[in-house]
Amino acid sequence: MTAATDCNLLLATDLAPRCDRATDRAIALARGSRGRAVAATVVEPAERSARNVPRHDLPGWYTEPTDAQLARQRLQREFEGESRRWDVHVGEGTAGDQVTALLDAMVPALVVTGPVRGGALGPAVLGSTVDRLLRRPETTLLMVHERAHRPYRRLLLASDFSEACGLALRRARELFPAAALTVLHGYSVPMLGLLDTTRDQALADTRAQLRAEGRAFLRDVGIGDDVELLVEHGDPARLVQQYVDSVGADLVVLGTHGRGAIHELVVGSVARRMLTTVLADMLVVHG
Repeated sequence: MTAATDCNLLLATDLAPRCDRATDRAIALARGSRGRAVAATVVEPAERSARNVPRHDLPGWYTEPTDAQLARQRLQREFEGESRRWDVHVGEGTAGDQVTALLDAMVPALVVTGPVRGGALGPAVLGSTVDRLLRRPETTLLMVHERAHRPYRRLLLASDFSEACGLALRRARELFPAAALTVLHGYSVPMLGLLDTTRDQALADTRAQLRAEGRAFLRDVGIGDDVELLVEHGDPARLVQQYVDSVGADLVVLGTHGRGAIHELVVGSVARRMLTTVLADMLVVHG
């Protein structure tokens, strides 16, 4: 289950059960890597309400640990028996600040965490830690939904043939060079509902044009002819889930790029819907 041998890896976890699968995948990926492996969690500044220990009748051997000490103990237990050395980091404060500071010292790095839904690093809303990571230049984020039974064998890139998707494609190939790769482009035809006899022809003409653009895109990226290119009419997020359900993909790859508020509302919304609705591991590369 190895990634590229020189890849730095950062596991970001809140130690909740939803991050267990991400931890297992990170451990598997790190075994074949010579890069730095860091596991990080953050203790938020909150009161210790659920675990308050009564101050009377305490055993003589009892010393009350801090939240940070407890988190470190739990995190260290995750790597007991691993021959691969992991650096354990427990921060206190804001998760976004802590993770960003770690990444500054690890560029480039693959960040591994749990799924957006439920918030492994916070809710998937503007200004959250996940959103902050997705906007960080040169960030590669792996969101793990599935159990790590095997290496990633089949990758699906949801592509709009943009420069950001080209970067995501190259990054995915660097990380998982042995995996088969399919590029899927979903498209729409303006005012298609107003067409009658020419509807099928409009779809066919658009598909042919986009297939040519897709092949040019792959050549520009420098990817060989072994990549499968699919151009389909329909909503990209729905098509991706249909492919995962019907054909199968171990990992869905997305490329994102910030080009201002209007771009984020239109194109960025597609990526956001995939992150919150597609039930598969997701590799998100920010250009």
